[in-house]
Amino acid sequence: MSAAFAVLPQVSAAQAAQAAPAAAASASASASASASASASAATDKASSAGKSEQTAQTLPTVKVTASTDGDPLSTDHVSAGALGSRKQVDTPFSTDVKSSEDIKDLRATSVNDVFKYDPAVSIVGNGRTGENSTFSIRGIQLDQLNGNKIDGQSFTGWDMNLPLEAFEQVQLLKGLSGFMYGFSAPGGIVNYVLKRPTDDPYHAFTFGYESAGVFTESADLGGRFGNDKRFGYRLNAVNEDGNTAEANGHIRRQAASLALDFRITPDLTLTADALYQKSKQTGTLFDIMIFGANSAVPDASRVTRSLTQPQNWYETETTSVGTGLQYRISDDWKASANYRFSKLNRYNNDSLLWVNNAQGDYSNTLYTALTRYFYSDATAMVQGKFSTGFIKHDVALGAEYSQQTAEYDNQPGGLSGGYSLGSGNIYTPITLYNPAVSFNSQLYRHDTTTQTALFASDTMQFTDRLSALVGLRYTHYRQDTYNVDQTYASQYSKSPVTPTGAIMFKTDAYSTAYVSYVESLEQGGAASQFNANYPTVYGPLRSKQYEVGFKTDHERWGGNVALFRIDRGYDYTNTANMFVQDGTERYMGVDASAWFSPVRDVRVMAGVLALNAKGVGIDDASINGKRIFGTPRFQATARVEYSPPVVHGLTLDAGVKYTGNMALDAANQFIVPSYTTVDIGAKYETAIAGKDVTFRAGVNNLFDKRYWTTGYGYYVLPGAVRTFIANATVEF
Repeated sequence: MSAAFAVLPQVSAAQAAQAAPAAAASASASASASASASASAATDKASSAGKSEQTAQTLPTVKVTASTDGDPLSTDHVSAGALGSRKQVDTPFSTDVKSSEDIKDLRATSVNDVFKYDPAVSIVGNGRTGENSTFSIRGIQLDQLNGNKIDGQSFTGWDMNLPLEAFEQVQLLKGLSGFMYGFSAPGGIVNYVLKRPTDDPYHAFTFGYESAGVFTESADLGGRFGNDKRFGYRLNAVNEDGNTAEANGHIRRQAASLALDFRITPDLTLTADALYQKSKQTGTLFDIMIFGANSAVPDASRVTRSLTQPQNWYETETTSVGTGLQYRISDDWKASANYRFSKLNRYNNDSLLWVNNAQGDYSNTLYTALTRYFYSDATAMVQGKFSTGFIKHDVALGAEYSQQTAEYDNQPGGLSGGYSLGSGNIYTPITLYNPAVSFNSQLYRHDTTTQTALFASDTMQFTDRLSALVGLRYTHYRQDTYNVDQTYASQYSKSPVTPTGAIMFKTDAYSTAYVSYVESLEQGGAASQFNANYPTVYGPLRSKQYEVGFKTDHERWGGNVALFRIDRGYDYTNTANMFVQDGTERYMGVDASAWFSPVRDVRVMAGVLALNAKGVGIDDASINGKRIFGTPRFQATARVEYSPPVVHGLTLDAGVKYTGNMALDAANQFIVPSYTTVDIGAKYETAIAGKDVTFRAGVNNLFDKRYWTTGYGYYVLPGAVRTFIANATVEF
């Protein structure tokens, strides 16, 4: 099957077993060895092309992708934290996994593009007009500090975009993740899986262009060396520079990642990795705030595209390093220990526009601040299988310790102050003065959060069809908040136990029906500098999720449907501009996706989200029973791929996404209109001089739809403008 089809499930379990019996026989290798084998499979096509140059001149290039049940990096698997790696179809939760090939075929430049056709995903902000690309899942915004993982471990992901070029997969776990990953918002988790060493030499170079003048060059190199090829490496490097399609927009980005491994013995592997990225972008907005009885949501189709000022820019610099040991104790048991440290420097020099009337008049405040975040995460886990009578057990036991620290500055132009640039109108471009600003490198510790956790799970298989999952996670959580003089402002400590449970029934070898229950805790919210009760900080919120679902994955069709209910503590800004914690957010809905291939050369994917999200049990009558802000009632996606048989190697694609209207505030005074975007593109695979070459091109937001995105109460940001993207990749 052509790799052009990668955005849809590629090979069923039965096909994989038939296509790759040798790989299936080695499925019991260590996790690190499996990862390397998966990565090297992606390079086999390049070496074979070099050996068959004469054949490639007369026959079309065909790329075959197969997966095995034992390969944790195949796209039919997902990393489920404390549950370990599992096949998606056998996981009693909603998931979505995209491989590096999928990401390329989607012409993704950010995580928003990776999951844009998942109906549960709503764009909150994009990294071209705002500070970063991020989204909500089933109406719940991704947790900026705890919702992003690298290889299952936490890192400093606050308001930044990770370099997609460095990752073999990006995995989306929807819903509560308290047992699997600890404290996090109940919308879901995004796990980035680093590219790992390849068994055979691999080289890939990509050259890209994005309108209005962004050029990208990247290299991906992998292989092994030493006695018995015991040492492996994978190096990725990226340079990006140029003017973006947005007004006053320019981006400069450099990123590099290096993954190493040492096969100490056939069963023991030591790994190490490092990731670095520095990205600076001009033309960004801190946000646009709609607040006040006389205000109104501006008409996005009429808003000037010159909202930003020449002095507006945003920069992030991040470093993440990790190391680990993976040990295959036996065919049925394995153990691992991993550590990750990350640091983020975040420079704000962008504006908040406060729209104060229906005519679109605003005041412009420039926020200039440096903030730093540090994150350490250590995890140890043992996984194994055994039987007690007729019951088969698949268990996971582990422990985790993590600590995150945030450092803020306290200068007048920082996030607690800002420089007033003047006034303007959102429908009329205006240039305001550029004040002399500076950054305070003498930061103070604002808060520190530590989590110490123990977890255990057991998946019990009673028959070939019926199984059950039970799991518990104990977490000692402590959050310390400090004043500028480093005295305690507040302290919160709690030691909750969060359970999970599920019953699964295999209707056939490729399908699972399930019922699951999960509890979770997330870090409580804090009043912002724009709230009257700043800097109030609240304790953790507890959430509960009930889900009934069905998954299936066959040769020519597949899909999943989930009915869910999430109850979550409610953080919001009330009509008195006080940030409060009161009542319950209740999310009830249906999340469904399907794919099928009606004929050989056509692939179709579609999905819908129907969501009823309301606040209940709230003392404030103006909030109780109202829609939760930032939640669409309905979303729908569709994508079609066509490979015309008259042109071998060519694949055409088109996609559409509808996002329903959303309340902007907890009292539902303001409504952000619905919008629809359309994308088109093409991919052409060929061989030139014995090397695999792939050309990709497309247009995002084809009709240049102008719309608002929202996620935070009272805030909107302009959606991404029409953008042309093209690139070429050479592999050998």
